[in-house]
Amino acid sequence: MQYLKKLLDFYIQSSVHIGLALFSLVYVTAFENEVCKHITYPCCVLFGSILGYNFLKYFDIFRKGKFHSVKYYGILVVCLLSVFGFHFFFKRMIDAIKIQLLLGGLMVLLYPPMRKHGIVKMFWVSFVVAYLTAFVFIWRLPTFKGIVVLEFVKRFFIICALMIPFEIYDSQHDEKTLNTLPQKFGINKAKLLGYSFLILYVLLGFLSCPFKQNYFLIDTFIATVTAASIHFSTLERSKYYTSFWVESIPILWWVLVLVLQ
Repeated sequence: MQYLKKLLDFYIQSSVHIGLALFSLVYVTAFENEVCKHITYPCCVLFGSILGYNFLKYFDIFRKGKFHSVKYYGILVVCLLSVFGFHFFFKRMIDAIKIQLLLGGLMVLLYPPMRKHGIVKMFWVSFVVAYLTAFVFIWRLPTFKGIVVLEFVKRFFIICALMIPFEIYDSQHDEKTLNTLPQKFGINKAKLLGYSFLILYVLLGFLSCPFKQNYFLIDTFIATVTAASIHFSTLERSKYYTSFWVESIPILWWVLVLVLQ
């Protein structure tokens, strides 16, 4: 049992779980818009996400050489494998998508200064995730010019809502000077804002029903699950509540879309 717990911890701490979550969001975009389901771009997002998150979390540790433990050596191996994986799929994409992906990478590098501005941080993360998992994947397709903005805004709202449990959990560890959403307005108001994002998401989904009415019920269900995750968020929840269960919601979303196929 202890071995399984260590394996789960490594799976989460090496950012593989969040990588799979973003991978799943790309495929949700692909299936719901009935576009190319080729694995190249989703895999770029998977490996790029693992690299990006690990860079932000462990850069100082690796730079200073303070990773003399099995866990950090394992994370270093995951990063190296991700470099090879990202390069393998990246070179197989067209130049226009490569540029968009590199732009997304630059946005990720802006996270540290954005993090110093508590409320801005949440919206910045949501913007970058929506950009990489929704906008980039469909913006070049001529038949989707009319709905690409709608898809981007919808994804932005659902990611903002998914960020609320993280904001609540982190508020007890963040410096008070950061003025994150729960710190500035309180946990209850942060939850209300999350519910508002979900209402907007469902309303926009209703507007897009003529294009993909088969997926509206799944989207509404995911919004309901997200609302439940916000409702049950407290300072006393374990780290697994957010870092595993909440981050599993996009994976559940993809599984439901696959079942619908």
